[in-house]
Amino acid sequence: MEEVDHTRIYAVIFFLLAVLGIGFVCYRVLSPFLAAVAWAIVLAVAFQKPWSFLERRMPKHRNLAAALLTLAIAVGVLVPVGLLVGMMGSQIIAVTTKITTNLSAKDVRSFSDFVALPKVARFLDDGRIWAGISPEDFQKLAAVVVTRASAIAGALSTKLVLGAFDAMLTVMLVIFLLFFLLRDGQRMAAATVDLLPTDADGRSRMSRSLQSMLTAIFRGSLLCAVAQGLLGAIGWWIAGLPSPFLAGLVMAIVSVLPVGGTALVWLPGAVWAWSTDHHTSAIFLFLWGLVVTSLLVDTVLRPMLVRGTDELTTLIVFLGVFGGLAAFGLLGIFIGPVALAIAVALLEVMRGHAGSPRIDVAG
Repeated sequence: MEEVDHTRIYAVIFFLLAVLGIGFVCYRVLSPFLAAVAWAIVLAVAFQKPWSFLERRMPKHRNLAAALLTLAIAVGVLVPVGLLVGMMGSQIIAVTTKITTNLSAKDVRSFSDFVALPKVARFLDDGRIWAGISPEDFQKLAAVVVTRASAIAGALSTKLVLGAFDAMLTVMLVIFLLFFLLRDGQRMAAATVDLLPTDADGRSRMSRSLQSMLTAIFRGSLLCAVAQGLLGAIGWWIAGLPSPFLAGLVMAIVSVLPVGGTALVWLPGAVWAWSTDHHTSAIFLFLWGLVVTSLLVDTVLRPMLVRGTDELTTLIVFLGVFGGLAAFGLLGIFIGPVALAIAVALLEVMRGHAGSPRIDVAG
């Protein structure tokens, strides 16, 4: 019976503990930047073809090539977002000014004056009667609601300011990281793929698959955003609401949000149409936004557009996209399908080591 090598066991245990300890510390250090790192990786992979073109044209000036492409991506992202924010800001200011002017014309100076308006008072009184609440209890309830609404509004405004500041920092960090990932990303990816327990051909195949998956998901997500913006603008125009182009542009951008999506635009539009006695337009816009703009694109078109590769079967895309959204938010659109596809690929590697034949799962 062979003697146990205690020195080797100690070395393995020490190495594992050191890796776990250093890995935990690195995670704590990098955790504030994980979202920015993930977005930078997605953009670097999505723009790999333009980078390869610049790299071939400027082989001795890789830093300049990476800086030029990073600048182009930053301008392509920041300028449209800045224009959109400016247009939305002007629209919000115009609407706020109109509402304020109308309220001032009716001598509304406080919340009590607003409640005293005939239409508002009649609406609240009908609601009180329907709920079976006495006038005294209703006044107490209204006071509590106003107090809580003021507190929520103050907290929400603070969160919005902090959220906008955090988003700006994230965008700047993504741009900073993108330069290094474009310049050195291939070397980093190769070093990571070399850790896979398979042969050179398997590692190369895994690297190509990962790149094609991220590119397909990025392209599919952009196409879905364009489709939802276009369909939303068409529904907005048919409903007879103003500024369909602006509404479609906003819907295209908010369509990538994990919560709300295009409903953040078409639902307030339907409510506004209903409040102005355009009931047919309101019902049409609500049904169009719910069925065509949201459900049809998200459940039918998105899996078709995002798939794009043999590794991304319909089941993987469906579970990955919606499960990823629930787990990681917007980044889950990319993380979910890729993680599931990599898990399937790693299982195939393990099957190969176990001597089992490879079995393809039909999409």
